[in-house]
Amino acid sequence: MLLSKTAVAESADALLPEYQQIISSIPPEAGHGGIWESEMFLFYAAVKPFAPKQILESGRARGKSTLILARCFPESRIVSIEYERQSENVPAAEAKLKSESNVDLLYGDSREILPQRLQAGDAVLIDGPKDFRALKLAVDLLRTGKPCAVFVHDFPPNSPQRKFVTRNFPSAFFGDDPLFQPFRALDNERDPRPSPQRRYGIFTCLPPPLPMPYWKLRFRFLTQGKT
Repeated sequence: MLLSKTAVAESADALLPEYQQIISSIPPEAGHGGIWESEMFLFYAAVKPFAPKQILESGRARGKSTLILARCFPESRIVSIEYERQSENVPAAEAKLKSESNVDLLYGDSREILPQRLQAGDAVLIDGPKDFRALKLAVDLLRTGKPCAVFVHDFPPNSPQRKFVTRNFPSAFFGDDPLFQPFRALDNERDPRPSPQRRYGIFTCLPPPLPMPYWKLRFRFLTQGKT
């Protein structure tokens, strides 16, 4: 199955009503940061056709994205990893997710835990670590040939990590592509603040396989990664 921005956009219309129904039972958390509902819809529209048995999430914060994953993929095991057990977000996330039977909440370094947990056909969502550390983790996971898709958050325009992906991953696409702009209407329904100034972290989607041999890509991290 081919994962491309065109394929995602074409499937989105059919999936939108179901997604809206699912998130209608989830309280909005506008103003707390994190991943917007429109961004999670991009993940949903891309990954739903693959019916993954497991979804790995790195970076949980207050757990809204984890809850959306749990409700959107009830037949999938959601393995969610947060780095700091003492984070101020932990109580909110644990309370929000305590009744979700398909969610495992782990703590520790995703760079160590994700490779151990990764199974064939998994979808991966990385929202921590950030920047090139996140991108290197994504490459290490894609190297195995197991993921059906790897999404990494916080790739805004002109950021070094986005420029690197644009140069080296010809099949990658970004959440702010014009094809996906209509999705942002979802956030109007979820954000009650008057005249909100929304910040979008922007997903990059890295479809398998790697665009070049692993050693060559790692070398480019050294030579291009900070330009």
